[in-house]
Amino acid sequence: MSLKKFILFKLILLFPDIQSLKVIETSYGRVRGITEWSDDNNHKYMFKSVPFAKPPIGKLRFAPPQYPDSWSGVLDASKYSPACLSNSSTTSTPQEHVSEDCLYINIFTSEKCLRSKCAVIVYFHGGAYNGDSATMFPDNFILERYVAEDVILAIPGVRLGVFGQLYFGPSALLTENLFMFDAVQALDFVHNEIPNFGGDPKQVTIMGHSSGGTLVEALGFSNSVDPDLKLFQQIIVLSGTGMFGFYDLLVDNSFIISEKLGCFNGTQEERTDANIAEILECMRQIDGHEIVGMQKHMEDVYKLTFKSLLRGAPFMELNGKIEKFRNSTSPRNAIFGTTEYEFRNEVERYLYITTTFLDFENPVAVAQHFDDELMQNMDTMINGDAVSIFVSAAAFSSAMANAGADVYLFETRQWPYSFHVSDMQYFIGIHREVLHTHDMDILDSFYSKLLVNFTKTGAPSPEWNSLEPEKMNYLELRVDTRNGKGPVMLEGYHDKEVSFWYGDMMDYDRNITKMRQSKGLPRENQGVESQLKYWSSIVEPRTTAHANNATQENISTSTNVLFTSTAQYISREFKNSTPILQQWWFYLIIALVVMIFVLIFISLRKPRREEEVPLLS
Repeated sequence: MSLKKFILFKLILLFPDIQSLKVIETSYGRVRGITEWSDDNNHKYMFKSVPFAKPPIGKLRFAPPQYPDSWSGVLDASKYSPACLSNSSTTSTPQEHVSEDCLYINIFTSEKCLRSKCAVIVYFHGGAYNGDSATMFPDNFILERYVAEDVILAIPGVRLGVFGQLYFGPSALLTENLFMFDAVQALDFVHNEIPNFGGDPKQVTIMGHSSGGTLVEALGFSNSVDPDLKLFQQIIVLSGTGMFGFYDLLVDNSFIISEKLGCFNGTQEERTDANIAEILECMRQIDGHEIVGMQKHMEDVYKLTFKSLLRGAPFMELNGKIEKFRNSTSPRNAIFGTTEYEFRNEVERYLYITTTFLDFENPVAVAQHFDDELMQNMDTMINGDAVSIFVSAAAFSSAMANAGADVYLFETRQWPYSFHVSDMQYFIGIHREVLHTHDMDILDSFYSKLLVNFTKTGAPSPEWNSLEPEKMNYLELRVDTRNGKGPVMLEGYHDKEVSFWYGDMMDYDRNITKMRQSKGLPRENQGVESQLKYWSSIVEPRTTAHANNATQENISTSTNVLFTSTAQYISREFKNSTPILQQWWFYLIIALVVMIFVLIFISLRKPRREEEVPLLS
């Protein structure tokens, strides 16, 4: 340790407040952050919990974000605010402190940036719009990988779960995608205030992983959010899920949770004329933790979730076509990245069905058909959660390149770990494995530098060629020192999966639509009924279905009636639900099932006469 740094260290021990001397003036008031001292005088600063909107509490719960109030004195920005209230216990990174009051942004900058203006990354975290937070990433990693490289990193919080997704249909009182409005508000704050923190508002890149990546895609391709590239100029999408939520299902879920919380007491038919103002007023009176508890109950017991980005405001027209949205973008330089396996080895099926990344008219039927094929071809096919990431990356990257932007596509294929979160250790510092190879350390040494170079110059590396859609060329990120191999440019990014989903699966969807039209049937229901039907198909395995002969099963009116009544049953049960283990009839059913199995076992053990034994043919 140098003498200068030693003296500073001693001063900090004697006078702890010396770490908090850096004060920034913003349009709303002064903020004081934490200083990390540096020998070269390029001290690094962390300003945590800077408000970019009013707290979304009380009357502002379920309301679009509003500009924050000004404050007097100096705002302490030395500690993280609580994470946004959500059912984060279901994730691998549960958040310890949570609150509805969470619309804050964390800004990491340096003395050099304050003097000469630096490029900026705004990072949106993943977690299926329902978990994780803006406060879960290691400070030292951010300071070393970004700030030390003259890039400011800003991480905003957005409302999660039901607080950011409650939606009853078109209404002047409640918009869809509240959490996305939070993201836009954060970007507006960055545009106006980042110069005070040393950032260049004309050099802003937004970056996201998983659901955060899809959020960045939606923002980056939108012609309504920022068509003139004023708020941000580049995008980085890492393992973007590409999935959009079911409109019907989200509306169903919103009415169900409001019903269970005692804020709506109408039938399914009465939902159309429901008094949304009364429902919202009622739900604003309920403690936020009680609402989260009911959300968790819905997830655990009925598999009904709030994990949806709807096709709608603020980024596109309500229930618009993804293809049209994708191909009408303004050009923005972009990086799209995936990992080799993503969720490929997982066979569990998820409630938010993965056929919402393309414009299927019958996504539930298509998902059922795909699952049939997948179960019989596990060795050659990739599951829907993984394929949605690969196909979306191919489609969005080629669309942006066709719009005239410089686009860079890559896939991380590092042995032995290349799945959905394994690369987060390289760009945001979490999910690092206990067992770490030398080759992984080499990859770690330059992965984030590629993102930094892109943020500052628009190109990640001279050796990384921009995307040519007709070739679908991409960088394979892999380090194998034993065999003398490193990153290499390849062509034909996931051609097999792209061809299958744009070919066979689209054909199947069109055949389903033709069959529905020929029988005069309505469009496929995509609400609670369809989810029940989907889960029933998993419990009761079916034979492989093909579009020409299996459509009857998918569109049978009697089946629709059956699951309509089942959905109504669930709605009634939500009014007065009792744990199943406390129901007397549950044990009666168990006893009957055991008795039946005993009788079957006895009958099979009984010896048969010779003439009863069938002949082999």
